[in-house]
Amino acid sequence: MDDSTYSMVIESAEKLFSDRGGKDFDPALWAAVEEAGFPLALLSEDRGGYGFCAREAFAPVRVAAAHGVALPLGETLVANWALGEAGLDPAEGPAALAWEGKAAVPYGRFLKTVVLLRETEAGLAVFVLHPRGDDWRTARNYAGEARDVLTLAAPAQPDAHIACAPVVLRATLAMLRAVQIAGATDAVAAMCMSYCNEREQFGRPLSRLQAIQHQLAVLATQGCAATVAADMAVAAFDTALAQADPFVLTAAAAKVRAAEAATTVSSIAHQVHGAIGFSEEYPLHRLTCRLWSWRDEDGSEAQWARHLADWAESLQSGGQLWPALTACDLREAT
Repeated sequence: MDDSTYSMVIESAEKLFSDRGGKDFDPALWAAVEEAGFPLALLSEDRGGYGFCAREAFAPVRVAAAHGVALPLGETLVANWALGEAGLDPAEGPAALAWEGKAAVPYGRFLKTVVLLRETEAGLAVFVLHPRGDDWRTARNYAGEARDVLTLAAPAQPDAHIACAPVVLRATLAMLRAVQIAGATDAVAAMCMSYCNEREQFGRPLSRLQAIQHQLAVLATQGCAATVAADMAVAAFDTALAQADPFVLTAAAAKVRAAEAATTVSSIAHQVHGAIGFSEEYPLHRLTCRLWSWRDEDGSEAQWARHLADWAESLQSGGQLWPALTACDLREAT
C-alpha cells in the first residue's frame, strides 16, 4: 500500500471538491473529474486506467461525500470496474450499474451509460445502454439527488457476462454507500465541533458545556466506527472476486454499522445546531439528508443485518460459527 499515492489522491480530490457541494449535477465539475481520471482508477493500465488499489480508488468518493458533491463518481467507478471484469471498454461519460426490474438508478437523467445487469442461468448478463432524456421517469431521493426510473428495455442479447455472483456486486454498491457515509459523518463531526467552539451560551462556548461534550463524544465515536467499517470493506474489495464470501460479509457489516452511525450522527448534529441546521444557507442539512438517504440505498441496515444473521445461523447449526469468526484476519484492513 503506497501511502504517498493515497495522500496525493486525497490532496487532488480536496482541491477539486472543496466548496463545490450542492444537490444538482454539475457538468463542468464532472469534466474536471474525468480529466483527473478518478472514474478509471480501478482499471488496470492496459485497460486505460491507473491500477489503483481500492483504498486509493475510493478515496475521492469519500472526499466528495464529505463536501456534499452531487456527482455519480462512485457509481461510475464501480460501473467501469464491472465493465472491465466483463472484458468491455470503459463507460462513456457518467455511468451507473442498474439491476433489471429495479426502480431507482442514481443520477439517471445525467448518465451517458447504464450498465444493466440481469441474473440468468448462464451467469450475470451485462447490457451496455445509452439512454436518452425521454427514457427516464424522474424522481429524487430524500436528499434531492436524482434517482430516476429507466424505461428503456434491454436488447435480447447481452454484451457480455461477468463471472461473479450477483451478491458480490450488490455488496460492492453497499460498500460504496458505507464509504460515502464515512466521509459525510467525518464532515458533520467537524462542522459540529467548529460550531460548538464558536457559539456561546451562558457566557461560554457550547463545547465547554458537559452535556454538549458528551454528545460530541458520542458523535465522534460513531463517525470513527463508520470510517473503520468502511475501511475494512474497501480493503476486502481488492480480493472480492477471488474471495467472495469474506468480502460480502465485510461489506454487509460495514453497511450495517455505517447506517447505524448515520442515524445517530444526524440526530446529534441537529440537536447541537438547533434550527440553523435545517436552513438552506447552512450546509449541515445537505449532509444529513444524504446520510438518511444513503443508509437505506443499496440494501438497508435491516436487509444486510438479515444477510449476516442467515450466514451466522448456517454456521451455528454445524458448530462452525466461532471458528469462522476467530479465523478472520483483519490486520490488513486496519
